Amino acid sequence: MAVDHAIDKRRILTGLCLAAVLLLAIFMQGWFLLFVILMVAALGLWEFYSLFWGPLGRIPSRLCAIGLGWAMLCLTWMHRPQDALVCLGAGFVLAAMSFLFRWDVVEDDNAFAASGIFMAGLAYVPLLLLPATYLSPVKLIFVIAAVAISDTAAYFVGTRFGHHKLWPRVSPKKSSEGAVGSLVACVAFCIIYGIAYGKAGCLAFALLGIAINAFAQLGDLFESALKRSVNVKDSGSLLPGHGGMLDRADSLLFALPMVAVVDQWFFFF
Repeated sequence: MAVDHAIDKRRILTGLCLAAVLLLAIFMQGWFLLFVILMVAALGLWEFYSLFWGPLGRIPSRLCAIGLGWAMLCLTWMHRPQDALVCLGAGFVLAAMSFLFRWDVVEDDNAFAASGIFMAGLAYVPLLLLPATYLSPVKLIFVIAAVAISDTAAYFVGTRFGHHKLWPRVSPKKSSEGAVGSLVACVAFCIIYGIAYGKAGCLAFALLGIAINAFAQLGDLFESALKRSVNVKDSGSLLPGHGGMLDRADSLLFALPMVAVVDQWFFFF
């Protein structure tokens, strides 16, 4: 959605490499797919906490969150979602204990804020990633591709035609033209994918495409606001042309659980 008219070739190459890895992981399924999901969760959590605690701040808290996040994902993959929620509850108890100790013994005035950030990371990354561990390959490819096409269309349309800023305070580079291009591309893809693999009609897939795009753009804006609130341009530098893992996965984190919920009530595939 950028107004700048220069196309970043690194972004295209990195996107193609990511797509290849994801397709391979979904095709192979099993442990390899789980490994990829765990790596995304770990990197996303690390970058999220770096926004607030700096690159190397509160290492024990980060490792604890990654361990709990991995446990949530592995247990859900093993068809034990109730135990995954227990891990989330355990994280809250640990955060509460940390708050009590740091507020009373260490006399840290920001103790509750730190505990809140710890829990926010668990809810934002591994919790929202849980559907990736149990959605079928057809559904997983569908939502990942829909989000990727939304982001790609937003980037190219915004780069070429973007003149009106979408939400300047949250993300100065995103344009209304890019948002519209993202929506059109996502809906078109969902209809085509639905015709090829789905059981519902074109209208149903068009509405699903609108919902996916809305949640994807919301996820992108949310992460942009997080970075803006701490005066950071990117969540990391792991992915050339994209920034960090969180910069690349932000839209997917919001779209995945929405599709998972809809999938429980409506039979699109």
